Amino acid sequence: MFVSPATAMQESVWWIHQRARNKSLYNLTWRLLCDRPLDAERLRAAWQRLTDRHEALRTAVQRTGDDITLTVHDTRTARLHVVEVEENDEELARLIAEEVQEQPIDLADAPLARLTHVRVGDRHELLLTVHHIVLDGWAIQLLMAELSIAYEGGEFDSEPVPFTVYAAEQHEARAAGKWDKTIDHWRSTLDGATATTVAADRPGRFGVGAPGVVIRHMLSAEASAGVAALAKASFATPFAIMLAALEIVLARTAGNDISLGVVAANRMSVRDQALMGYTANLCVVRASIEDGDTIAQVVTRARDGLWQMFAHQHVPYPAVFAALPPATQASLTDASPLLVSYLGPIGFDLKLGDVGLTWLASPNRAARADMAMSFAEVDGGHRAELEYNTGRYDHDTVVRLLDDVDLVLRSDPSLTVGALPVHTRAVTGRAEAEVVEHQALPAGTEWNVIAEEWAALVEEPPTGPDADFFASGGHSLHVVRLLAAVRDRLDARVDIADWLVDPTPRRLVTQLQSTDEQTTPSTLVTVQDGPGTHLHLVHGAGGGVQDYRDLVAALPDDWRVTVSQEVEPLATLPMMARAYRTDLDLAGLRPDVLAGWSMGGQIVFEMAARDPEPPLLAVIDSTPPVDQNYPEGIEREWFQIFGRNLMASFGVEGEFTDTLVISARLARAGHQVPAHVLDERWAVFLRHAQASAAHRARGPQQTRAVVVAADLLDSQLDQWAGLTDATTHRIDADHYGVLRGEAARRLAVVLVDAAVQ
Repeated sequence: MFVSPATAMQESVWWIHQRARNKSLYNLTWRLLCDRPLDAERLRAAWQRLTDRHEALRTAVQRTGDDITLTVHDTRTARLHVVEVEENDEELARLIAEEVQEQPIDLADAPLARLTHVRVGDRHELLLTVHHIVLDGWAIQLLMAELSIAYEGGEFDSEPVPFTVYAAEQHEARAAGKWDKTIDHWRSTLDGATATTVAADRPGRFGVGAPGVVIRHMLSAEASAGVAALAKASFATPFAIMLAALEIVLARTAGNDISLGVVAANRMSVRDQALMGYTANLCVVRASIEDGDTIAQVVTRARDGLWQMFAHQHVPYPAVFAALPPATQASLTDASPLLVSYLGPIGFDLKLGDVGLTWLASPNRAARADMAMSFAEVDGGHRAELEYNTGRYDHDTVVRLLDDVDLVLRSDPSLTVGALPVHTRAVTGRAEAEVVEHQALPAGTEWNVIAEEWAALVEEPPTGPDADFFASGGHSLHVVRLLAAVRDRLDARVDIADWLVDPTPRRLVTQLQSTDEQTTPSTLVTVQDGPGTHLHLVHGAGGGVQDYRDLVAALPDDWRVTVSQEVEPLATLPMMARAYRTDLDLAGLRPDVLAGWSMGGQIVFEMAARDPEPPLLAVIDSTPPVDQNYPEGIEREWFQIFGRNLMASFGVEGEFTDTLVISARLARAGHQVPAHVLDERWAVFLRHAQASAAHRARGPQQTRAVVVAADLLDSQLDQWAGLTDATTHRIDADHYGVLRGEAARRLAVVLVDAAVQ
């Protein structure tokens, strides 16, 4: 393992990743439909060969002090996940792909890439997901070609160039002043430039990681013919022609000065073209367009502008941006609101050995910008793929933009810009103005310092304690300056990564005022307050307060109901019992009834064992804590229990094999519960189930108890009778149904009757 400096573009992606609302923002997933079944073991072995071969697939990216660094591991286990569903369901396959894309990638934990083989009925898909910080689109194309060779068991033609060699060259070039002339060029070219974007359907500033969606749109045959004719007449590339068409559409309402973000492959040499890593760069292309200009004239200028851009694409945009005057930084921002790229034939004619692959639309749900548009050559024509922020734009607005671009491309090149009947409305600036309600900041030294330093960077103080720094006009360069100034003036440590989770004055003040003595939050939750009988409930395996909502609703209104909810992982049931008992004591509470469902019943039994005067116990379908044999493969059974309960709580049915399928089924029913959230819940459930299975009661105790059975066997009721002075009740329901609907109402009656006896 060794550590290397990250490139400037990787640093920029790291910062944007930290502040993004959706951490899947820079996940790139190629969703590939297979024309025949895949061999999972061959695929696993091939993926491991590539991971062993390429540094980029063994690299983690993290913050070390004030620097962003690359940690390259000597070895790493490749990640291949296999998902199988028996039913044929194309929509479910799409939703599974979206869930795979949505799962965040921890930048500090290599590899930052994963492969997922999905079989839904007879349909086979291969999902390759990488984080953009280590690979770009060009590199993914190279990766797929090598994966095909490895899948067939073939040999590679050459040894790869380590990406860290490229990263080191970047740092050396900057230190030696080799970027200075290009930075001067960009400083002059972009002086006074303002970003151009499509007018939003809803107000607000654009933000990275907002909810998004991707659509594909084939340009008309007439538009593709127009591209070919213009290319022949002007010697322009298809990309220059499409860029010109987009600039013309925007100039009709945004004015004659258009600035767009162009994503360039930035592979300047044969060596770079074979490099497995992230070399792509953002360049801002600026165009001046008048109503009297013809389409042909704008195309010619776009051609020349792109050639000029290519000559200066090697200097990373963060370095260019840092050199711009503050006013230009404010009007352009470090993340362009409208991005354009040209893929050419990338992603087509793909194979995995003898398996043909068809590249499907991206399953991305997060927007990198207002809009990110790419053009590709496909089926003898051209296709646009457009990712957009659904919080700001309607589908019709996006389609209208694509139709307007198509209109320009199929029009007579001699037509003037002013004669084109486009319908898209565009604006200059990051976003249209929105009304912001100002709120006074609380009094105090920390608040005053933050307000002053904030205003010094973005020209006005925060609009309130919860104002978002980036929505207020801040950018990544400002973050370092703001927090350094606050740290120096107040002599206090500030965690940048923690603040970026919620970049507001309130969170910053909370950090500044925090001490090293952190107290653990109470496990006690009050669900219903009242002067009557006090019922205290304890959660089941993987459960919480929400499991008891039907039961609480069925109890008398004057009952007081509290619940113990785990707030930090506890390894054993006795540890949970002690923690929950302690928090009850600290609150001065002595429940009249101590109840628990499933694992919770075992915990309340343990809590009562430590109480010299135990309250009434209510054990709800809990396995007795005595010696039991658990068969091999019990974890698979536990997962089925977990999944069925989870899906039933949303009223969703269907086969499932893992959390990706559960999440996809929930999404289809209108419930967005990301798979990574379900993974966390399953991990808690599994830990609880293991703790419950390992727990054994120390012995019987003389305490009054009521045991409510749903799935419990008669023999298990006898075991509870041997542990407590118990009366038993049966409710016609399964283990999970006993807490729902009519069964929960009958359970409430049992508890009320037992409490008054």
